Amino acid sequence: MHKIRNVRSALWLVVMSSLIAAITTAIACGGTERVVETVVVEREVPVEVQVTVETVKEVVVQGETVVQTVVVEREKIVEGQTVIETVVVEREVVVEIEKEKVVEVEREVTAVPTPRGVITREDTFVITGFGPGATQWTDPDNMNPYSLGGLGRVRGILNKTIYEFLYLYNHNEGEVIPWLAESSQVDDDFMGVSVTLRDGIEWSDGMPFTSEDVKFTIELLQSNPDMVFAGDIQEWVKDVEIIDDRNFRINYNKPNARFFYFYFQENSEIHLPILPKHVWEGQDPLEFPNFDLDKGWPVGTGPFVATRADAQGQIFDRNDNWWAAKVGFKELPEPLRVAYIPPGSPDTMVARMINNEFDTGSIMQPGVFVTAHNRNKNIISWDTDGPSYGAADACMYTLGVNTQYGPMSDVNARRAVQAAVDRDQLVSLAYEDSTVTRSVPYSTYGGLKAYEDAQADIIAKYNWEGQGQAEVEQYMAEAGYTMGGSGYWEKDGEALAMDLHVPGWLRPMGPVVEKQLQDAGFDVSFVLHDPDTAPLWAEVRTGLADMWILVHCGSSREPHGTMQHFHSKFNSPTQGEQNQYLWANSQYNNPEFDAIIDEMDSVLPSTEDPVYMDLANRALDIFLDDVIEITLAEERHVVTFNNTYWRGFATNSNPYVAPYSLWAGFLLEILNVSKAQ
Repeated sequence: MHKIRNVRSALWLVVMSSLIAAITTAIACGGTERVVETVVVEREVPVEVQVTVETVKEVVVQGETVVQTVVVEREKIVEGQTVIETVVVEREVVVEIEKEKVVEVEREVTAVPTPRGVITREDTFVITGFGPGATQWTDPDNMNPYSLGGLGRVRGILNKTIYEFLYLYNHNEGEVIPWLAESSQVDDDFMGVSVTLRDGIEWSDGMPFTSEDVKFTIELLQSNPDMVFAGDIQEWVKDVEIIDDRNFRINYNKPNARFFYFYFQENSEIHLPILPKHVWEGQDPLEFPNFDLDKGWPVGTGPFVATRADAQGQIFDRNDNWWAAKVGFKELPEPLRVAYIPPGSPDTMVARMINNEFDTGSIMQPGVFVTAHNRNKNIISWDTDGPSYGAADACMYTLGVNTQYGPMSDVNARRAVQAAVDRDQLVSLAYEDSTVTRSVPYSTYGGLKAYEDAQADIIAKYNWEGQGQAEVEQYMAEAGYTMGGSGYWEKDGEALAMDLHVPGWLRPMGPVVEKQLQDAGFDVSFVLHDPDTAPLWAEVRTGLADMWILVHCGSSREPHGTMQHFHSKFNSPTQGEQNQYLWANSQYNNPEFDAIIDEMDSVLPSTEDPVYMDLANRALDIFLDDVIEITLAEERHVVTFNNTYWRGFATNSNPYVAPYSLWAGFLLEILNVSKAQ
């Protein structure tokens, strides 16, 4: 019997004059395979042995319990002696051998994916940053998705290479796409959700992906408040209940009809990657870089594995043992490599795109895109015909108004401003007709179109896009204003003067809206915040600003997504204090509206549900009548792709996914593209 003496020294075993390891393998480049390792031992020499965990037993040494990993298929009789082999992983110990013995141990280990080596440009899919500017990546070897800056790392590249999600989502059609999850069912009382995982999912190191990994990830967020989205999980999740390896329940602290959709299905602004418990357990989740190529880190379920990371680029090679291909769920992607390369300045990025260095480029201004396309016809965007080349992104360009403090607290003054805006002129002058006008806070995504069609009568009743100066004068008269000698509206001898706050990235709209409002009699001054937008947010979020231009991101499949932001619970406690949500800047206070939103919170969306539609109709009617916010146009980004090496990108004629490389659904683009030549 082996006797353990000292847990501090190196492992001593009986070996032949050298360790003979016969390893039979045929490692597919970039993938992982199971290999068989045979160790033959004959006499005592010091040697260090590295093993993987197969079975665990406890051995007591001098009053101390040592966790010992043993890899033995059976006992063997050697020269009349029973031999038990002991191998330790967790720490080093000394094993004393009483006499010479011969032990043969056979075990399975997983080969760590290795770089493929030289791969041609034709086999490489090159992605650059969504927005131009970066000349190198910061902390490229930090691949922790939940520490400071983690969301940016995930949306930059990890959500289409390393990590997959329970669901993907096609915003164009409002389609939820089961991925790691095979199915899910939200409770009737919205107090939880039951989920079934797809069979056969494996991590990139060959370990099975199970309910334990989901439970571990959620509990890690619950116990570490500084992790990304930890506060949300702590607020909503009570616990995770494991049924078996493929089935689990998430139990909520309070009813929420949309929690699972927002946090585990839609995956655009919010991403919650599941972590491998066997890698992350015992790590500091805020300090762990999750990067060690020798150990195969980061470990994920995605179709690619990391092979290089530095300031010039992050490289991911195809994992030929990707679980989805093994079980027949999806085919392996055609690209053998994905390279994530900094774009450089806007001009540099465009030049590199024209030179075919990027397959997925940064966004461009419409005029720049037309110039680039004319120089290289393989450069395309979402709309291949134009002039509105850009793609919807669930955000609206808005003219925000302070409904509680200052001159815009008068609803008739707000209605006058709404009537003064010429949206067609704004889109033409500011964005070269590259987007579409909007007067309701809904994206043009297919999931929302059904609601807009059903509410057409309400929209037509107000007809905000068809009003003009006559209506401005009517509303201002009802508000008690008269036109002063200076050509601006006055009340009690005081001119109505307001600043129009605009961030640098929305600069094109500032001068146009300023001129339109001045022509309608409003003494408005365009105030640009560029590059520092902190003063803008300090004014807008505290109720100190009267008027501003921003985007408002919200509804991607139903009206509730945006309407909820006007609930008074998000308002500043008092003027001068910051509000509770980034997009909830109107400071709107209406108990009737709050009650509608409270009821919508517990109703699942459907145009076929009369209860939901009644609530949605009442909310929209109040929104348009009270002018809670002025919707101007849809934010559409001219996303860019290059067909020189790869074809099959999503476009308006093939809308299988929204074309935003920041969103998890972009994985579908990488899986769909094929070689152009």
